Amino acid sequence: MPQLLLELGMEELPASFVERSFQQLLGEVISRLDEEAISYGVGEAIGTPRRLIIRVENVSDTQPDRTAQVRGPALKAAYAEDGSPTKALEGFCRGQGVSLDSLSKDETYVWATKLTPGKPTIEVLPAVLEEAIRALTFDKSMRWGANRMRFARPIRWILASFGGMHVPFSVETVSSGLKSVGHRFNSPESFEASNWDALVAELRSRQVEPDPEIRRNRILEGAQKMATGTPELTEALVEENVYLTEWPDALEGEFKSEYLSLPEPVLVTAMARHERFFPVRNPAGKITNRFISIRNGGEVSTVSRGNAWVLNARFNDAKFFFDEDSHFSMDDFLARTDRMLFQEKLGSVRKRADRLSSLAGLLSNGNEDAKRAGLYMKADLSTGLVSELASLQGIIGGEYARRAGWSDDIVHAISVQYHPERAENDIARSVIAADQLDKLAGYLGLGLAPSGSSDPYGLRRAATVLIELAWNWPSTQSWLPSFRKALAQFEGIALDCEAAESSLGELFAGRYKALVSDARYDLLEAAMLEQDREELLNPNAVRARLAALQLGAQDPALVQAATRPLNIVAAAKSKGISIGSLNEADLDSASGSDLANAARNLVARSSPEELIEQIRNLVPAINGFFDTTMVMVDDLKVRDARLALLDFVGQKLLLAGDWTKVVIE
Repeated sequence: MPQLLLELGMEELPASFVERSFQQLLGEVISRLDEEAISYGVGEAIGTPRRLIIRVENVSDTQPDRTAQVRGPALKAAYAEDGSPTKALEGFCRGQGVSLDSLSKDETYVWATKLTPGKPTIEVLPAVLEEAIRALTFDKSMRWGANRMRFARPIRWILASFGGMHVPFSVETVSSGLKSVGHRFNSPESFEASNWDALVAELRSRQVEPDPEIRRNRILEGAQKMATGTPELTEALVEENVYLTEWPDALEGEFKSEYLSLPEPVLVTAMARHERFFPVRNPAGKITNRFISIRNGGEVSTVSRGNAWVLNARFNDAKFFFDEDSHFSMDDFLARTDRMLFQEKLGSVRKRADRLSSLAGLLSNGNEDAKRAGLYMKADLSTGLVSELASLQGIIGGEYARRAGWSDDIVHAISVQYHPERAENDIARSVIAADQLDKLAGYLGLGLAPSGSSDPYGLRRAATVLIELAWNWPSTQSWLPSFRKALAQFEGIALDCEAAESSLGELFAGRYKALVSDARYDLLEAAMLEQDREELLNPNAVRARLAALQLGAQDPALVQAATRPLNIVAAAKSKGISIGSLNEADLDSASGSDLANAARNLVARSSPEELIEQIRNLVPAINGFFDTTMVMVDDLKVRDARLALLDFVGQKLLLAGDWTKVVIE
């Protein structure tokens, strides 16, 4: 069966777009083949910054014939009193191309079975491929020339073949063909290919390696071979170079050794983050004045000289600011932040420093190192080196704190404030949490919650950091009390505290859904207990309830029993009935007393398994009560006592989550 081949060529995509784009392109094509009922075999997607390539094997030559039931006129309008067809029915038959004899009826309508013959696949593919390309989405897109279509970069060519035949279609002003091009600089001429093997072979002969995994291996092997030392091949930087190049070639370069006096984070950041070079370390693990770059074209000596010149220039600027900063103390830097605005209505960075110090102290039970780290954590924003290399915020503060002789805990806390995953102790976690809580309190209190895809202040990330911090910090309880203290610190600033708390709950709910996207939606909804804000803002409790619900949901009888008390209490409250405290003497029910005693034994256990086992043991008592006892009796004293019992039981059941939201499969 034929092979479908599509190559979409364009100006260089950002590295972070490439893999997601070729995978999405394959998915869009596959989904449209499914819609057209065209069968197919395996699919594959690869790509480079300049091209997205997909193939689908064993694609059917034709669509299958399809039948559909089409509803016609109502019976009353379809036939006259004598049973003869009306003009409405005859018109329907003509429109559908069917005979009167082929019609069927139900109690209300006339139906026609319409046969749609399948089309040759080659006739369907132009629309399939064009729509798939237009459906691609990007974090940022643009228009080019007179075109109205938005795309990540201008499209330059389209190669489309089916069984070796050209599939003709156009996207804006670019028409498909059977031609591709080689490497932009080394082999820019065009060539023709009509199947996957031919395209891949021709590209490789023209210095384009289309397979990302092969490019990755070339980078890893080349870097290790060329380095006079050990190259620091971090996964993220390797990945970026994979999608920055079409024909990667590792080169070793050298910068002036005098710059080795700069702090190591400055050297690594300038090489890795700003220039996409790999640092090289000696056997002792120290940074050397060598680096590995990945060439994508150009003459070797020219590229090497250019890379060294760029890196030396960047290091020269960094050393100037580093030397200038050495004339000032951390107190000097902190004082300068009084002239830096945190937010127009929320005051200066200096005022924020006092709030951060106070919050860090509260979160760390008064630890003095946490307070000091909180006070100085933003001081490096006023340094010259951070003004030159903004990505070193926090890291430079940590280096300058080390230079001042401060404790390792303070240095660590300041250094990792933007990298919570690196926090190694409670002092660092307290400082990081204080930063997020203060930011959330200020912006949410001003009514600046994220909206849609817009989140200019990074509040979703702040909520994510708090959730993940808690998951790695088991002693953490609900963030609500700390958030309220953060709100209270904005003295003299009008904040809407209730709205801020509500917005924080919405933020947390949204982040839970993103962070545990593999969980069943109903179980996560049940675990969050959104009606209880303090529980919603307790990430460890939410995770524990979710784990318990995932176990309990496997037992439909347990779910049904756990739902009954909660539903009856909710129905009573909706009718305006107030629920008081439990008075067993008024129950007038032996099974009610048994249920009360059984519920008292249900407490939050150390594991979800233990909690669910306790609830499972409660099920017979719940069912026994409902089998023998009417709740909504005429005697109000008895009714209220029984409702209070069910409310008591329901509160116990909520230890595992809101069972009323669990869908029984």
